[in-house]
Amino acid sequence: MKIKWNTKAVLYGIIAIILVVGSFLVVPKFLGDKAEAVEFTIVERDSIPDKILDIMPKYVNEERALACKIKDKVYVIVTRGENKDYGVEIDKIEMVKEDDKTNMKVYSVYKKPEDSHPYIVVESSLVELPDKVELISSFEDK
Repeated sequence: MKIKWNTKAVLYGIIAIILVVGSFLVVPKFLGDKAEAVEFTIVERDSIPDKILDIMPKYVNEERALACKIKDKVYVIVTRGENKDYGVEIDKIEMVKEDDKTNMKVYSVYKKPEDSHPYIVVESSLVELPDKVELISSFEDK
């Protein structure tokens, strides 16, 4: 039995398959958030810069994430606010480019007070401050 192949149809079929598979691989990269993880290290209580300690009383009663630059280092501060039933820890920090602005998303976790602190200060790997800082909080499962 002799099979006749329609060369044009086979070629168009292969091109269509390549385009469909390629679109599934490439399109999500353009549509999704381009989040870049930020490395950070926790600053010990006795090593927190004095400038940060000076502003802490103003923000310690608010649930916030702040970023500040001191001597070419960018620090990120997260406070738990007035919720004394929990302490706060930073889970991860991401930088997202939206339009022409750079947004920092700080993911924090509220934990039992004995496992964490009312505020936390970390030194990030960033060299410039972001345009906006957003705090995204979650609670630890008990």
